[in-house]
Amino acid sequence: MATNSFVRRVRAVIVLGLVGGAIALAVGAAPASAGLGLACPSPTSVPFTGWRDYSNYAFSPDGGFEGGGSGWSLTGGARVVSGNESFYLHNSADKLSLSLPAGASATSPPMCISLFSSKMRFLSRGSSGSKIKVQIVYRGLLSSLLGIFDGGSISPSGSWNASPAIGMLGGTLPLLTASVSFRFTAVGAAASIDDVYLDPMKSS
Repeated sequence: MATNSFVRRVRAVIVLGLVGGAIALAVGAAPASAGLGLACPSPTSVPFTGWRDYSNYAFSPDGGFEGGGSGWSLTGGARVVSGNESFYLHNSADKLSLSLPAGASATSPPMCISLFSSKMRFLSRGSSGSKIKVQIVYRGLLSSLLGIFDGGSISPSGSWNASPAIGMLGGTLPLLTASVSFRFTAVGAAASIDDVYLDPMKSS
């Protein structure tokens, strides 16, 4: 009897542990909602078809800097300037982009992210020898930092072009992720970015 009672207690603990783990994973997998005060743009059509990328993307908050970099954190002389990227991916009326002197950084506002968000892209150009380091910043509820993923560095050319697809942990989010931001740092020489997108995205 004592043995059977012990076995039942062990089974109950195991079941509770599995249920608790499943709930935690579900919460971590669920994308953040507009109710958390985060921007949840709807997916666009396919902005990168010119580069044979037919995925649907969502535009990041003020991703084209037409709002003057609203919500962005700019350091080291990063600033919004006149002159749009030459493809006008987001809107033919856009007129602005972001200038990054060497050593400058820009971090985008937080935005919703879905379980299967696996990559992001943007437009860039740069001076000879410039690189743009890309980091993905994952945050939980109340903006707690969960982790910073190194997305690598790209070498922009002297004219506007689409970045390669920047991978994001292979589509696996840190547990309890509520939002994601993108941090761009110019290394070696000045660079510019414009039209920042995430694929895919939960609509609000």
